[in-house]
This record gives sequence, structure tokens and C-alpha cells, in this order.
Amino acid sequence: MRNTFKILFYANKSKERRGMVPVMCRITVCGSIAQFSCKLSVPVKSWDPKAGKVVGKGREISEINSILDGIRSRITVIYHELAFRGESRTAGRIKELYFGKIGTGKTLLEALDKQYERVMSRVGKDRSASTMNKYRIVRRHVADFIAWKYHRKDIFLAELDEDFLRAYCIYLREEVRVSQSSVWVYQMPLKTVVTKAFNEGVITKNPFSQFHVNPKVKERQFLSEKQLRKLMNFTFPRMKALEQVRDMFLFCCFTGLSFIDLKDLQITDIVEINDSHWIISQRHKTGVHFQAKLLPVSMAIIEKYGNVKPGKPLFDIGEYCTLNKRLKRVGILTGVSDNLTFHTARHTFATLALAKGMSIESLKLILGHTDLKTTQIYAKITSSRLDEDYSHLTQEF
Repeated sequence: MRNTFKILFYANKSKERRGMVPVMCRITVCGSIAQFSCKLSVPVKSWDPKAGKVVGKGREISEINSILDGIRSRITVIYHELAFRGESRTAGRIKELYFGKIGTGKTLLEALDKQYERVMSRVGKDRSASTMNKYRIVRRHVADFIAWKYHRKDIFLAELDEDFLRAYCIYLREEVRVSQSSVWVYQMPLKTVVTKAFNEGVITKNPFSQFHVNPKVKERQFLSEKQLRKLMNFTFPRMKALEQVRDMFLFCCFTGLSFIDLKDLQITDIVEINDSHWIISQRHKTGVHFQAKLLPVSMAIIEKYGNVKPGKPLFDIGEYCTLNKRLKRVGILTGVSDNLTFHTARHTFATLALAKGMSIESLKLILGHTDLKTTQIYAKITSSRLDEDYSHLTQEF
């Protein structure tokens, strides 16, 4: 018997409401029939039953027809994949494969919700609250994108392809208006969920396998050695709060600590090794081990502000936003920078360390990075180091 394979889109006029009708898809293979809702509603007057699409002009009509083309393409691919593998081809089986793992029909937002719950249950263990918040934001962006692009409440994992990912990233840039680095951040949770679905067999192809987003990392602000000395030598008459913020900033400049690791630091994290004092601890964000030597500048700050009671924070500091506001005032008052942040201190340590000859591997250990590429992003080669390197070349020629 000759194989017959047909895909038909039709408007279900029996469910017309206010001039709108839902679009259905019917798959026919050798007499077997399966159908499902495309989760689209179109004006009944605009539907062309012969062409199986909406007629007219406009962005919304073009998008609806594009979605229908995508559904047709996906079903056709499944049909030919079954034929290539020599497997049975029935309309019901094609429908099941279209909606993901047979019998599940798992959706993208469902998968994001489950991953959010996993991350939430691990906050305080090996995940931070900021990571949980990132998943919440991404879930909202994905839901808004699906409604904006496909006029649907959700989308099945099996429907995902590179076009979806590309359109999502363009949506973030042009509609949400976030930076390219934020686009990179907001696609990572999506990549985690989709890759997990692929590894578990929920989907047969990972659309991220050939899709890559350029993070386009921003240039990190850091202080030169001259600016750092200017900040150290500045006096704050009758401004104890600003002086303390300046000193906390300097402590991070000479240890490489992030703000949250500074806030969590305790006297028990400081140990003496070979007549030198070291911070040996784990990063709050990732739980990765790090160690940093305490230079005389850092020790002087501990003696000035340190709380030596075990179980208590070493430094009594306020919240991140409050301190960053004060730090901006410090930068303006000292003439060093009008946009000082505690991130600047961490970047300053990295660049100064490299400029003084520290190896990238040692810097990775101090900063508590798991990937050397992250260290390379943080550590920018300063002009003074470049000038020194060029001087060697000049001597040779």
C-alpha cells in the first residue's frame, strides 16, 4: 500500500468566539489520523481554508503563518526521521514525538518552573539567592516572549529550535532592551533546562548544540597604581563613615575579595602560615575554595576595625547598596572616580597582581574561580605592563 502523508491546518468554526476561531492541525498517515490545537486563534474572516493559513498583511499575520510553517516543518522532519530509522509511522506516534517524550508533552515553562524549584531548594547550600532570582526573571522573560511572538501561554520543548533561541535573544535586545552581556546571562538558565531535557531523552535534538551567544563582556573598571595611592593617602576629616567605606574598599583591593565574601569574613578564616597571615575560606557565590595573603595594608585595616569574636563577622559593615552609594561619594571626593564600586576593587586587585608579575594560575586560586577563562576576563593588562614589555623589545632592537 502506498504511503500517504498529509498535514492540514483548519479553523475550528464550532468554537468561534467574537469572530475568532482556534487553529487545528490534522496529521494523516496511511489512513491514521491525529490532530491537536496549534494554540492559536485567528479572525474567521482572514482564514483561507484552501491555503491553510491566514491571508492579509501585517506583522501579526506574518508571525502566525510563520508559526504554522514551523509546525509543518517539525512534523515533516519527524516523519522522515522515522522513515530513515525504519520505524513505524502513524499519525499518533508522530504527534507524540512532536510533543516531546512519548506520553509527557512537557512544556518549556514547566521545565523552567521545576528547575527554579531545584535551585530554590539549594539556596544557602551550593546556590545563591541571586541565582534563584535570575531563574525567576528568565522565566518571566520567556513567558512574555512566547506570548509576544507566538500568542500562546506556553510552548512544548519539542518545538524548540535554533530559530526560537535566536528570536528570544533578539527579543531581549530589542524589546526588553537589555545589554548583550545581559542577553548572555538570560539565555544561560534556558540552556541549562533545554540541555537537561535533551540528556533525559525528553527531546531528540538539542537546539543549543549549534547555537552560541557572544557574551560581549564589558570592560572592567579598575584603578591604576597612582589612583590607588591617591585613595590611600586621602584624609577624611569628620567623615568616619566615608573613611570606613574607603578602608573596606582598600581591603578588597589588596585581597581580591568580593563584597559578600568581605561581609561573611570571620576571624576564624584567618590562619598563620610561615609567619604570614592568610585568608582561607570558600566563596559565598560558588562554594569554591580560595586563599589570599594578608599584606601589611590589609592587616592594619583588620587591627583598626576587626571584630575578633569567633562566630561574628570580622567587619561590621552595612548593606551593599548603601555602601556603594557612599563609595561613589568617596570616589568623587578624592577625585579618583565618579563610579567606584566594590566590583572595581576586585578588578583592581587582579590587574595589579598581573602587572606585578603574578601568574594567571595563582590569580585564579586567589579569586576562587573554577574556570581560567573567568580569570582572564577579570584580569586586564595595564598600560604600564605593556610599556614594560615593549621596553624589552626596544633593548633588543
